[in-house]
Amino acid sequence: MTKVISLVHQKGGVGKSTLTFNLAHSFKTHLHTAVVDLDPQGTLSQLKPLSKDLEIIPWSFENKQLPNDFDILFVDTPPYLSADLPNLFQLSDLVIIPTKAGVADLMAIRSTITMVRAAQKTKPQLKAGIVLNMVKSNSSMPDEVKQMLLEYNVPIFQQMITDRVSFTRSLVIKDGIYGLEDPKAKEEMDAFTKEVLNLMST
Repeated sequence: MTKVISLVHQKGGVGKSTLTFNLAHSFKTHLHTAVVDLDPQGTLSQLKPLSKDLEIIPWSFENKQLPNDFDILFVDTPPYLSADLPNLFQLSDLVIIPTKAGVADLMAIRSTITMVRAAQKTKPQLKAGIVLNMVKSNSSMPDEVKQMLLEYNVPIFQQMITDRVSFTRSLVIKDGIYGLEDPKAKEEMDAFTKEVLNLMST
């Protein structure tokens, strides 16, 4: 059965598409993997000609069902809350909420978390987790941010993804971040991938 991981944040500019793209590349070596582009902006769909070894599928809710001929799908969603998201959550196994480590960004995910919790009432096996993305290197996390994360009572991935030029460049590279000479970025993505797998298996 196809596993579905949806990346959701109601705000743009948090690096959601880039994270979706690189997560898919981290899985593709071992699993038949595809990216489903649900974002009307079509950021990832535009990369399809450059991504010969990773299937990128433009999609809309008019299609009703997600593709089921893959081992795993990564769904990139619009940078706003949509009435269709609850339907997507019912099709998902895991919802990843990427956010910057700022108070405003964390406040913005409150509604997303509310929608996920509502979906979990009808689909208790749905997992969710927050990942801090585009984090400035060597920056300390404000106490206010730590407190907000705890108050949400949602699993938080230990691995943070830093704001590296390599991640920005990775969108036009054949193997994403794995096609660049940035071992630190690859280590971050590998560590995050392990946590994703661990959360899905619990």
